[in-house]
Amino acid sequence: MPTDPRQADGVCQNADPWTPPLSAWQTGGAGAGTIAPSQSNAFPWPPATISGAGAITLLPSYTPTGVVPTLPPPTFTLTAAGSTASAGDGWENPSDTAGLMVAISTCSYLDPWVGAAPPPSPLCSGAAARRDDEAPAPPVMTPPPS
Repeated sequence: MPTDPRQADGVCQNADPWTPPLSAWQTGGAGAGTIAPSQSNAFPWPPATISGAGAITLLPSYTPTGVVPTLPPPTFTLTAAGSTASAGDGWENPSDTAGLMVAISTCSYLDPWVGAAPPPSPLCSGAAARRDDEAPAPPVMTPPPS
């Protein structure tokens, strides 16, 4: 790479340029959202072990027991007598009742703003081990936006 950017024009060329059009699976068509079972089986979630991290039940985790924050709905000024308007409650999907993931009180969490600090010990007490009903749902493909 030339040190003078004025002489670098054309030095780095794309050896594999993209040629349109995009395939159907890349734009939400046939084959989109399909995850091969071999991939899902090879990479289960959550993982059974994490290299160099010890027992997974002793790692800090979170629990879905918090209240999900929502934005307040807009307010409307009604101009006609007897007219009504509902702006909802700030949550689009009433079937989505999962709680916000929050810290477990008996776990110690690493400071995300401190780089190579040693972790607190122990990270979690045995009582804070994740319960089966708190295990995250496996990843799923969602439909493309309409």
